[in-house]
Amino acid sequence: MEETNIKVIFEDFFTYRKGAFYVEDTGVKDIASRYKTPSYVYSMNYLLSQVKKFKAAFAGADSLICYSVKANSNLKLLEMMKKEGYGADVVSEGELRGALIAGFPPEKIVFAGVGKKEEEIELGIKKKIYCFNIENEEELAYAEKYGKKYKREVICNLRLNLDIDVDTHHYVKTSKKETKFGLDLEKAEYLLKNRGKHKYAGIKGFHLHLGSQLKEVSPYMKALEAVEDFSKKTGFRPEIIDIGGGFGIAYSPGDRVAGISDFGGKITGAVREMGIKKLILEPGRFITGNTAVLLTEVLYVKKRGGKTFVIVDAAMNDLIRPALYGSRHIILPVSKKPAAGGMVKADIVGPICETGDYLGKDVDVPSGIKKGDLLVIGSAGAYSFSMSSNYNSRLKPCELLVDGKKISVIRKRESYRCLWERDG
Repeated sequence: MEETNIKVIFEDFFTYRKGAFYVEDTGVKDIASRYKTPSYVYSMNYLLSQVKKFKAAFAGADSLICYSVKANSNLKLLEMMKKEGYGADVVSEGELRGALIAGFPPEKIVFAGVGKKEEEIELGIKKKIYCFNIENEEELAYAEKYGKKYKREVICNLRLNLDIDVDTHHYVKTSKKETKFGLDLEKAEYLLKNRGKHKYAGIKGFHLHLGSQLKEVSPYMKALEAVEDFSKKTGFRPEIIDIGGGFGIAYSPGDRVAGISDFGGKITGAVREMGIKKLILEPGRFITGNTAVLLTEVLYVKKRGGKTFVIVDAAMNDLIRPALYGSRHIILPVSKKPAAGGMVKADIVGPICETGDYLGKDVDVPSGIKKGDLLVIGSAGAYSFSMSSNYNSRLKPCELLVDGKKISVIRKRESYRCLWERDG
């Protein structure tokens, strides 16, 4: 299996000790015995390390770091972010309510999203959140309407679609003109020229999220240059720049991703030169992505011709990224033993009745892999549990947080009663 340089992904928080896979100081085999599979297993200290690393990288500007709740909305993890001084980036009423339950101060909450309902905008204003990222002219009208109702200024940042291409999967490119996101520059210019008609909805800056899993700093620099040109053209000097998130991580030992300090140094330098008063950042994947694994057990091994299928008890309803994006997650054995018969290529697949139900294709596995063996699927902390479902009436797995030798259940495994308790 792909084990070379796994430190690139896991740092020192997920390791092998005497041939057994550990999360911090806890053996994963013991976790499987106690909590069963499939299970999401998080390293608390890896997550805190990422939180602090990101904060230090962007210390060169007056920054409001708002964790992107959509990446992972577990309340315990949100509470950890809040305690570190982070705010929250939300895109729905559910995420807003979750952020408030987790204790985020409203003045550190940013509401984004391409399809905000009128009642969602009203709730955000009523709760006195910091600002809205505006995607449509009608949203400004709602901000004005409810700003007047609750007698408060509503800070609004126009989300610009800069038509900038980035090197990532086309499903997560968000600043090309053919995507649904943002305002084209002509519409944004029109709104700026007419901003004086709003008494309560105050346009203070721009939002320019480019996409997800960006591995280089250059797209951000190109975007900031485009914003500077647009500002000069319109005569509008933004007080706030919300550069979004999208900061990439390594999913395999061979991935090459710029260090977060490189992102931070160049971006904060550019916004200082632009005279921006406040920089908003919305990291999600960078914070939680590599801080969890999905633990799964082998159910069967099926061989047909020259093809080997390893059927496990995790599936696309637990982790949909490989099926949805063609994403590659590192897959490793929990017990690392010498492969007497060598290695073979296998597809790691789940029990769901879809050909697309796979967790890894052409993965190197020991030729003797068998029922009952345990595997861990890496980089499972972001857009993994948060995208899970009950497809095929499967139960969502539990989530476990490891702190040294201590294990906490931060989300219980679903019971079958959960599947039908809301049915009429």
